[in-house]
Amino acid sequence: MKKVTATEASKAFGQLVDDVQSESVTIERNGRPVAVVYSYEEAQRIETMREAHLDALIQEGINAADEGRIRPLTQSVKDEILASARQRYEERSQ
Repeated sequence: MKKVTATEASKAFGQLVDDVQSESVTIERNGRPVAVVYSYEEAQRIETMREAHLDALIQEGINAADEGRIRPLTQSVKDEILASARQRYEERSQ
């Protein structure tokens, strides 16, 4: 992945647009990465992957509900989750 400074990206925006057609470009400010620019085709590919992942998660939840592997989110379930999270936090803090 190519890296350029924010100043370079600003001054040579046309070149940046050309460059992202073949590879992603990381833009850095003060030596730290602040953005990644990639082609429209790459953006479409990423969005398609995200949608497929979300669809799979939704289907997984539907299957779990159909099989009785999940419980309704009642106040007692919320309390259990919160108590468990507090316990894990306290264990890590020691």
